[in-house]
Amino acid sequence: MRKVLFLIFAFILCFNSICFSAEVDAPKVLARVNGEDITEAEIMPFLLSLGGQAMMLYNSEQGRKMIIDEIISIRLFALDAENKKIDQTPEFQARILNVKRSMLAQELIKEVLKDSAITEEDAKNFYAEHINDYFTRPEQVHAKHILISDDVNSQDNIIKIQDALKNNVPFEDLAQKYSLDPGSAQNGGDLGEFSRGMMVPEFEQAAFNLKNSGDISQPVKTQFGWHIIKLENKIPSGVVPFEDVKDQLMQELQNQKNSELIKKYSDGLEQKYKVERF
Repeated sequence: MRKVLFLIFAFILCFNSICFSAEVDAPKVLARVNGEDITEAEIMPFLLSLGGQAMMLYNSEQGRKMIIDEIISIRLFALDAENKKIDQTPEFQARILNVKRSMLAQELIKEVLKDSAITEEDAKNFYAEHINDYFTRPEQVHAKHILISDDVNSQDNIIKIQDALKNNVPFEDLAQKYSLDPGSAQNGGDLGEFSRGMMVPEFEQAAFNLKNSGDISQPVKTQFGWHIIKLENKIPSGVVPFEDVKDQLMQELQNQKNSELIKKYSDGLEQKYKVERF
């Protein structure tokens, strides 16, 4: 049930982001099909439903003509479908009913959620109450590495790299040339920031044992091969500032509150109306 409610809510957000009505005092008529106007107010929802490229296309005279021709084509097909009574088939009526139900559900859920806005004060209170649960940061290191295969050539390659480092060849250049790690080699061996428990034990121990930015380890053997590690930075454990998490926290609290309100309302509806599951 929670998954279904989440999907409904996600659909509403998507629907509302692309489907809106443009209110104008005097809609500009762009074309007419069988006596019915096609106005400028009809264009924007259509463009947004097609995506950003259509918006750019509409900025040119040729693009506007293409868009209007497309809407005319849709009107013509719809008109002929009505004449052929396709709209009266059971299959079509079932689809219309499903669309109607979805739109009604959307409007009701908007009503249910109209006063559900999370405030910054709500986020601050949650942050203060759960600071030790969610907002403490463990000690981390930011490191780069060069991965060398464990084979008959590994020691020769290690010596080449170490000699190059002694001659002030940038670690990053050597990583691009020698490292076998496809995920980091092109970025100069950069692994980003990581905490304990995220790397294999031998690698983790060597990385955390480095003391100062720029320190380079002795070769370290793991199941993946040989690593030469460079310490970029050490990040001590501590509390993540509220401002760093405020936006994400407010969004997560909003999603949680919305889900709870929808679930509560849905549970009430199941008591109000007869529901049978087979």
